[in-house]
Amino acid sequence: MITSIFFPIFFLLIIISKSTYCTVDSGSGVKNIQIKPSLQHDFPTVENQNSVPKITVSVYYGSLCSECVDLFVHQIGPNLVKFHKYVNFDFVPFGNAEKKSFDGRWYFKCKNGPDECSKNKWQACSIHILPSKLQLLANYLVCYMNSTDKILSGYQCTRKLGMYSGYYGKIKKCFINRELSDSLMIYHSNRTRTVLPTQSTVIPYIVFNGVYNEFEQDDAKNNLRNVICKYLHPKPTEIC
Repeated sequence: MITSIFFPIFFLLIIISKSTYCTVDSGSGVKNIQIKPSLQHDFPTVENQNSVPKITVSVYYGSLCSECVDLFVHQIGPNLVKFHKYVNFDFVPFGNAEKKSFDGRWYFKCKNGPDECSKNKWQACSIHILPSKLQLLANYLVCYMNSTDKILSGYQCTRKLGMYSGYYGKIKKCFINRELSDSLMIYHSNRTRTVLPTQSTVIPYIVFNGVYNEFEQDDAKNNLRNVICKYLHPKPTEIC
């Protein structure tokens, strides 16, 4: 029953051209659709609760990138509960993908194939639908990235986290709304291309408080907690 409901979502979206681009018909192109604000301001005001300023950790990634999956599963996931009062996770799901516009359509080509483009788009819609539920969003994306069957994980993770009735339908509606979901992909593409030095930059690309540091990124891939603690002053002794 689940498969019969969920599978059409992805196959309605993906049209593969001869150049292996994933294309979505957007009529005359992407219109001006309001994109919900950045997630950077969604945590409670930590300064008033703990006298510790928040930091923003921006993660530029692709849904089928193996190192990106490792980051979500082994670094972000285990640290969500510990640091949710101190860290704003800012997720940008585009990675090394490319975009082209031709004859009123946007074409997306992802490093790991059209399936990755679809999953990036599903996550972009999740981010759009949950802008004021940052901790829930982070847990949802960790669950999604940790799933070996991402065809069903969008559904299964909403069930697991108790958010199916409130959010699954909205995420799905966004996903199959080609005009909106394309706009979200363009938004994340523009953010990615502004920050990543080149199209072939290794991902995940991790930025702390808007400033990229190669050594911090390398450290974060293996010990995210350690890098976060460097930014917290005074350091919360219970976690640092």
